Amino acid sequence: MGKNSKDKRDIYYRKAKEVGYRARSAFKLLQIDEEFNLFENAGRVIDLCAAPGSWSQVVAKRLKEDLRASDAVIVAVDLQEMAPIEGVISFQG
Repeated sequence: MGKNSKDKRDIYYRKAKEVGYRARSAFKLLQIDEEFNLFENAGRVIDLCAAPGSWSQVVAKRLKEDLRASDAVIVAVDLQEMAPIEGVISFQG
């Protein structure tokens, strides 16, 4: 897609859709985790204001890569409805 393309969204939006993330903000969390190792010893994670769920997707994937997904508890909470994510408990309200 060139500069003259009708799709004016940025590269991270398009990359998120290609990779399967729900939003481009997933890449920001990946960047933060790379620098600070946020999930190094994480066993319980809560994602507040979670919709659309891209951060929950990243956490679930990261903990699964570390082979701790069976022990980990990931909870996503938001006022908006959110499509289910494997390995994540969702609450609306």
